[in-house]
Amino acid sequence: MHSTIRHILTLLLFAVCSFALTSLHQPDKSQIHNAAEDDDTVRLSIVVPESDSTSTSLSRHRIAANTDPQNRAFINGKEAKVYASGAFVGLVDLPVGQYTAKILVRSPDGASHTKQLFFHRKDRAAIPAAETDPNDQDAYHDKNFPRVAEINARRAFLNSGSGTDRLGGARLGFLERGVRLEVIDREGSHYRVRLSDTFEGWLPVRFAELLPESTPMPHSLTGSATVTGTDAFDMVTLSLGQRLPYIANMRTHPNTIEIDIFGAESNTNWITHRKSAEGIRSVSWEQIGTNHFRLIIHLENENHWGFHIGYGVGTSLRIQIQRPPRIASTARPLEGMNVAVDAGHGGSNRGALGATGVMEKDIVLAISKKLRDRLEAGGARVFMTRDRDVNVSMTQRSEMIIASEAQVLVSIHANSIGSATNPDVIHGTSSYYRHDAFQPLAQLIHNRMLELPIGDFGLIGSFNFTLNALTEMPNALVETAFMSHPEDELMLMDPEYQDRMAEKIVAGLTDFFLNYGRLPETYSSL
Repeated sequence: MHSTIRHILTLLLFAVCSFALTSLHQPDKSQIHNAAEDDDTVRLSIVVPESDSTSTSLSRHRIAANTDPQNRAFINGKEAKVYASGAFVGLVDLPVGQYTAKILVRSPDGASHTKQLFFHRKDRAAIPAAETDPNDQDAYHDKNFPRVAEINARRAFLNSGSGTDRLGGARLGFLERGVRLEVIDREGSHYRVRLSDTFEGWLPVRFAELLPESTPMPHSLTGSATVTGTDAFDMVTLSLGQRLPYIANMRTHPNTIEIDIFGAESNTNWITHRKSAEGIRSVSWEQIGTNHFRLIIHLENENHWGFHIGYGVGTSLRIQIQRPPRIASTARPLEGMNVAVDAGHGGSNRGALGATGVMEKDIVLAISKKLRDRLEAGGARVFMTRDRDVNVSMTQRSEMIIASEAQVLVSIHANSIGSATNPDVIHGTSSYYRHDAFQPLAQLIHNRMLELPIGDFGLIGSFNFTLNALTEMPNALVETAFMSHPEDELMLMDPEYQDRMAEKIVAGLTDFFLNYGRLPETYSSL
């Protein structure tokens, strides 16, 4: 009897101990949930912002991230659409001060991964104005302006004002080494330049050196002008006594090239026009005002094909004007044409980022190579500013393109919105030009791009991009689509769609040559 009771008590004690041990090692429901919320096996990669901690003065900030396509995504508790690429995007409102945004993705089996983004929004009203170092200001005004400055840099340029944005100040034109200008003041990193009694410009300080105070102000009488031509181009030469600043513009309806030369007084008593200048109807001049001379070149051609202006080795100003190229046949209008293709960014300059993490520099290089292949298949000779992942400066690109003697230039990019713009809304393709005379090229390419199933972001002029500023050949920048919009990004990542984009750009170039080149019937009798 006693042994039986001892046996029962032993069994009871064993059961109690087993239950206690089981309870000790079994997590409760809250522990299971927390483990799922912090499961690193659920992929979550945040691309924008690029840091977990961001300081900004903006009232909103966009989020771009990616996960596995089958997952659901939430930004501050609001579900965001996950695209086939795994990309998702959103916009968070930021109060002044500290703010935390929570990004969560959840897999179909309920596992989740959360990341927090920390923002500090500064109160614009509380941001103190930048203080000016009085010593620096004294240094500027000790220069005893006005003074003469001489350009000593490559691809120096004049701006129209002191304003600026990410593309820099609005540019009036470029200046060569040796050109002298009258500087009337310095403000920050710019010289204020007097071009005429009624016209000023702004010159970045880094482009010039101040000459001794005794240096006379730049001034010259203009001499005779000569109009001539070669087999390839027409040329206008104007005699000057020194290198003066100038601004050149292409006008349309009728087609003219106007060169304003500052510090010049007319003594142009004859203009010699030789028959070899096929594309120039006439050349005239005006004295616009004191020290402001304008040379006007009236063209025969229906469209501008570009010009190069410069002093060469002396002080005579030369304007080399391109003629419309001769098309071998309407069946193959690209045959023998020289086309420059610029793949934007490269190397350490990655360009925009898509929500998947794909980089603009890689996308546009892939499209540019497909564009090259299609152009070459049509008989064109193609010059590429880069054909691999390298960073080429804008100055180098400009000089390389000019030296290539390209007849047209297309620069390939992929667009992106700013940090405070809704990425779900802005999408589509767009084409850009700087000079109104080159608008037809951008328009024709844009028309062809819109034949794709893609949105229309627009045709954009007066674009202050370095390569659009070139006057040597018709040029256009094509923003193929938006990296920041997940649907556009999907298209940009698709090799087949890249090829279709290249096909449409080639079609636009073909339209341009057929519309504005010299067709066989126009010169068969020559």
